[in-house]
Amino acid sequence: MRRLVDVRAGELRTLGWAWLYILSVLCSYYIIRPIRDDAGVAGGVEHLPWLFTGTLAGMLAVNPVFAGLVRRLPRVRFIAIAYRFFMANLLLFAVLFGVATPAQAVWVGRVFFIWSSVFNLFVISVFWALMVDVFDSEQGRRLFGVIAAGATVGGILGSTVTATLAGHLGAPLLLLVSTALLEVAVLSV
Repeated sequence: MRRLVDVRAGELRTLGWAWLYILSVLCSYYIIRPIRDDAGVAGGVEHLPWLFTGTLAGMLAVNPVFAGLVRRLPRVRFIAIAYRFFMANLLLFAVLFGVATPAQAVWVGRVFFIWSSVFNLFVISVFWALMVDVFDSEQGRRLFGVIAAGATVGGILGSTVTATLAGHLGAPLLLLVSTALLEVAVLSV
């Protein structure tokens, strides 16, 4: 690795954990994304503008809570609490998708669409905020490309998992896989 990238003494371990962290987050999201997209159009594509408006409202509602927690908690504790909150949400959605009637599933899907859009923006922002804290600007110039490659690999793996297993597992079990990947991300911090 050091032959391909200018990784200096003491950086390889941190770089490896950062790579695993973003790979896990993006793999988790790319498992969720097709479920989100299907859920978003299940009630009709004419509702998509409202779902995006709901996403904006969700971000505006969550941002003050996020900012307050960031100010009060140590970085690692904040990430563990925030990601595990999202993991609990994923488990709840897995149950709801598993037991909902078709009419209920449309509404669960709409909420999931908004939730997963907020989730995506949040977990990626938290990741890069951590990277800016962990690496200085000179390290960032050298190492962020490698870290971003982990994001690409995570996206490819998540898409592959979904394409391979969706027909066999269904949405509820895929959400469990996504949840497990978020725990890998938490353990990578």
